[in-house]
Amino acid sequence: MLSKLKYTLGGLIGLAASSGTMAGDMPAAMEPEFRLAVIASPHKTDLKTYDNAMVAMEYSNGSNRFYGFLGEADFGKASLGVDYLTGTSDRVGGGNPLSHVNTDVISMFAGYNVLNHPMIGKLDVTLGYFRLWEQFTISPANWFDGLEIGIKGRRSWDDKFALTYRLGYVPNLAVHGYVKDANLLTGNYAWNLRLGAEVPVYKKFSVVGGYERTSAEDKFVFDSSKKVSVTFSGFYLGGMVSF
Repeated sequence: MLSKLKYTLGGLIGLAASSGTMAGDMPAAMEPEFRLAVIASPHKTDLKTYDNAMVAMEYSNGSNRFYGFLGEADFGKASLGVDYLTGTSDRVGGGNPLSHVNTDVISMFAGYNVLNHPMIGKLDVTLGYFRLWEQFTISPANWFDGLEIGIKGRRSWDDKFALTYRLGYVPNLAVHGYVKDANLLTGNYAWNLRLGAEVPVYKKFSVVGGYERTSAEDKFVFDSSKKVSVTFSGFYLGGMVSF
């Protein structure tokens, strides 16, 4: 997996570099802009089976102990970004399989600007890599990953207050780990959404806040009409530095 991540990140850097080369209108003297935010979040996981699944049940659990970061490098027309969140859900009783689950979610992406309008700001198309990793108390770990396509945008006022968004789609979600080895599930698709705001507080420092949501769907191997959906979502708050 580590080698795969290195390969993917290398590809993203290459894509951003080639995108910058294609952007002939980007001034040679333009300095790249970097933004790095550290965030905390009370995320929650919802798990359910549906479409006549063999066991029609729903579970929900979360905690306040989720932390991560949002990073972006803006080169004008081209950009690189990464969203990462990790944490452990609360311990709950009653046979809830989401009790004390370790979760890691990461998206790495390269973007290319296709629209820059004074009213709506910058709109980029993105291409990257997504992975959702979960370690349940009752079973070995599972992880789901795949190529992610999407868009991201940023509307700022006088280079100060800004509204941001990102939407990613994973059309072919791959399954790994216990549910793959036990021949239980195959991947289907996933959606990633982030809506946020940046409020400057002092020079290059800002407060950031917003909402994140990851939704993934898998299919049972024994019957593809029977599906499992997982939603991992919550608000976040943190601090950001620009340089």
